[in-house]
Amino acid sequence: MFKRISSNVDPDATVAKEIRREFGKYFDQATANRNRFLNAYPKEIFIGMVAMIVISAVVCFLVFTPSQRQKEKMPDVFKGTTNVGNQVTSGVGQIITLGTKISDLNKLRKQVEAVLQKPKLSHADTVFLQSAIQQLEPSMRSKKP
Repeated sequence: MFKRISSNVDPDATVAKEIRREFGKYFDQATANRNRFLNAYPKEIFIGMVAMIVISAVVCFLVFTPSQRQKEKMPDVFKGTTNVGNQVTSGVGQIITLGTKISDLNKLRKQVEAVLQKPKLSHADTVFLQSAIQQLEPSMRSKKP
């Protein structure tokens, strides 16, 4: 089951090399025919190329230009984007405001913990804790289900 399989595959062989080896005579024949045609009719080929460029320009700029009627039927891609922009801006503003509130609450929590670590509380500490509790109450109410 785990027997190693040996292969005699040429490491330099690629798909392109194998296709070239198999169909090389057809590629050489097509190349020879192409070169013979290009050498036989160089002026006609050049004129044909220039004519194709001119025809392409005429079709592109004169035939397929949409009229005013067609332009009115085209959807306005930018319609309503101002509303989306305002929503995104207000959403980002709300995120920043929420982040600021969380940061302030975290600082307040650290200050409260530092005051509570003291062995004795002064009158100023008591006043600070009362104001901190008043600031924390709205955030605690919003957490309860």
